[in-house]
Amino acid sequence: MDALCSEADKYQQSRDYERAERCFRKALAMNPGHTRSLCNYAYMLHVGRRDYAKAEELYRRALQTEPNRTATLCNYAYLLHSDKRLSEAKQIFHRARDTNPDHPWVRKNQHLFT
Repeated sequence: MDALCSEADKYQQSRDYERAERCFRKALAMNPGHTRSLCNYAYMLHVGRRDYAKAEELYRRALQTEPNRTATLCNYAYLLHSDKRLSEAKQIFHRARDTNPDHPWVRKNQHLFT
């Protein structure tokens, strides 16, 4: 699972979204609750493809499996902020901050949610 997710991440970084998506889908077919794959796939859909609806669906699935995973909460807050849903974004950001106030993303982006 982790190898497939890492491969997908490499494709995503090189903006080869087709191949990245194939890897993410394959990983999720093997394990539909693999949090890292759900979160990273959602991030790719959000940032790379601007598919906010599908990205949100995947973030929610990831949070069902691991409700306090800081990376997922941070990325989800960023999606909501990008979608101008600031009240919801603040709520999710506060959850992320409460789970891990020293997380680099939390510290770097506090100004967006205050």
